[in-house]
Amino acid sequence: MILREIQKKDNRAVAHLIRQILTEFSLDKKGTAYYDPQLDDLTAYYNEYDKAAYFVIEDGGEIIASGGFAPISSAVAELQKLYVKKECRGRGLSTLLMDKILKEAQSKGYQQIYLETTSLLPQAVSVYKKYGFKHLDAPLENENGHSAMDIWMIKTFNMDLEL
Repeated sequence: MILREIQKKDNRAVAHLIRQILTEFSLDKKGTAYYDPQLDDLTAYYNEYDKAAYFVIEDGGEIIASGGFAPISSAVAELQKLYVKKECRGRGLSTLLMDKILKEAQSKGYQQIYLETTSLLPQAVSVYKKYGFKHLDAPLENENGHSAMDIWMIKTFNMDLEL
């Protein structure tokens, strides 16, 4: 199993994985990542930003999980498109991705990391709470907001911790 940054060759597999999981949870609708214009070329999207990154977990040549972050502002990143293939859940892959994403976002100088999710994904919400994300009453303004999401959370990094 390999955790690495996304490469151009991964675009199709990652888009398929994300759409497959969104369909699984009846989230293949407007206002979700399913219809994000950048979904079919995530490498180009994340390469547009100095302070962004997207990672995949590959096992036997297959992409089985992915996730990343991009800026909302100079101080706040957004956790984006964190998904684990159904058959691979429960193996600690979301933990591997979260640890990598949070470390990288903090190393790029972000003070906080924000996310949008839905009550249809209670396991994801549980993971986010474990990592210290706190609920917000409303979404943060950002160009990539998803109107179908009904949970907004944020985590403040402890800037005293060594990376």
